[in-house]
Amino acid sequence: MRIRLALRPQEKETAIPINYQYPLSAAIYKILSSSSSEFSAWLHTRGYLTPDKKPIKLFVFSKLFIPGARIKRNLLFAFNRPICTLIVSSPMLEDFVQNFVIGLFATQKIDIGSRHVVGRFVIEQVETLPNPEFNETTKFTCLSPITVSTKKEKYGKLQEHYYRPSEPELVEAIRHNLISKYETVYQKQPADSRLEFKLDEEYRQNKGGDAGLSKLIIIKEGTSAETKIKAFECPFYLTGSRELQQVAWDCGIGQRISLGFGMVEVVRHGDYGNK
Repeated sequence: MRIRLALRPQEKETAIPINYQYPLSAAIYKILSSSSSEFSAWLHTRGYLTPDKKPIKLFVFSKLFIPGARIKRNLLFAFNRPICTLIVSSPMLEDFVQNFVIGLFATQKIDIGSRHVVGRFVIEQVETLPNPEFNETTKFTCLSPITVSTKKEKYGKLQEHYYRPSEPELVEAIRHNLISKYETVYQKQPADSRLEFKLDEEYRQNKGGDAGLSKLIIIKEGTSAETKIKAFECPFYLTGSRELQQVAWDCGIGQRISLGFGMVEVVRHGDYGNK
């Protein structure tokens, strides 16, 4: 289920870190804790287990859409208290969604920040969004950057390798990731496991190739645990299993979904490109 939040900055000039994904993820856990501190702590420290016993959080959130936002140094500014939009999604209705909604109405606010700056927002509206219709081939756009990686040996050491958007291995990595999420959510294998991921090549070329699609997001910026994550944004097509397309919509494509990566939306008639 998807939940769209309308957020109003409390100050006429509100700033948040430009790399706000980690602080925003922390804010979501805080909202969950307002409903159930036990569930929030369990999800943060353990989470659901995939078939190969890897923990996964099974929720995803979009970028924070701020009308007229401006960037100054490493800060993102909202002026004159515009209505900002955030979308949060999870297929886990009885625990994540229920606790998140209860927490929203209990707190009625959300703070996004670091040790240096905090943006404070009032939650003005909460609404659920309907499921889209999936076809044999469905076009999607990114509501947050996608990241997919694996371990590869380099200079005699295993290092993180982030797939480039047009790298051939990315297609199977995305399919495998969505099958794993499906099996975690539904505790069974999908009836249809076909899935092909294909970039909108015209958009990619217009952006100058892979380099024009690339994003570098810093997690835990300025701390000893700082991590730089390579990601990309590009419209794309999924062909095949509607079950796996639903999982992509429900809980994101790729990895690190609970840190604000991989939220996607179906492109409806008249829509184009990334929002």
